[in-house]
Amino acid sequence: MKSVRDALFDRRLLIVVGKGGVGKTTMACALGLLAAQVGKRTLLVEVDGAGRAAYLLGVQPGEIGKARPARESLSVMSLDGSAALAEYLEMVVPVKRVLQAVFSSRIYQYFVAAAPGLKELMTIGKIWYEAERIDETTGERSWDVVVVDAPATGHSMQYLGMPHAAHEVFRSGLVGRESQRLIDLLTDPERTAVNLVTTAEEMPVNETLEMYQRVREELHMPLGWLFVNRTHQTSFDEAELERVQQRLAKSHDARERAITEEVLKRAREEAGWTVINRTYLARLAREVDMPTVEVPFSFAEEFGAEQVRAIASAIEPAILGSARRGKRHGRS
Repeated sequence: MKSVRDALFDRRLLIVVGKGGVGKTTMACALGLLAAQVGKRTLLVEVDGAGRAAYLLGVQPGEIGKARPARESLSVMSLDGSAALAEYLEMVVPVKRVLQAVFSSRIYQYFVAAAPGLKELMTIGKIWYEAERIDETTGERSWDVVVVDAPATGHSMQYLGMPHAAHEVFRSGLVGRESQRLIDLLTDPERTAVNLVTTAEEMPVNETLEMYQRVREELHMPLGWLFVNRTHQTSFDEAELERVQQRLAKSHDARERAITEEVLKRAREEAGWTVINRTYLARLAREVDMPTVEVPFSFAEEFGAEQVRAIASAIEPAILGSARRGKRHGRS
């Protein structure tokens, strides 16, 4: 079996999870760009999103549940459980008149809102469908890689754990069979990898460690890469800043003093963040057995497609480097 480091994009399903606000959607977009870059027909699925993934790729969000081309070999789709259930019913109830009666029924609306785990299960089912979808004209898979921008950490566990819960309740029959198919995909290391995104700070790291344990110990899902986003890496220390401060005290130029004092303030902030980041990077290295890439902090007034491309370029050597080295040496 190939290692994750050498074969991330050989897998069919890449799930990206992390605490809200750590840059999870950004990292999912960057992975989508890299997969497309190496020639994989890639679908980026944003679960329960508001179209931010499409925005970060420079396109307008499309209809819920429908793939929208973002660039060559890369499409993006927003997904929610209610739409996934409606799509499933359209496949199993061919008579439109009957289907419309079902959709307009108050009982149906109540059922969708109240049924525990139904929307989560149907969402995972839709993702499975896209990962396995066959193009009727070519007979080939529609997508080589499906990148899933999962909801924030706590909600992600509900989604990823729902097939197991459904299978425990419905061991036989339609739901039992379908949930087992979902479990088979989610736990197959040849087809799936769960990638974690965090920042090197206390709360995100604590949540990441909990997620790491649950994915491994409870869900038995294969792990991919750990992305530590927004890392600060200064090349100076406090002693150097103190020397600048001492020289500044001798300056009689008010404008020079004001500018230098502001620079020193920002430099001390960077140095402080670097110390904090190193502390939590060390903890992650001790407690998480995953290949890790540090993503540098991106300084930008507005975050958009240009910044996502820059982040994709920043992580490319780590994600694609070893695979390319292997090809140069004659390994597949």
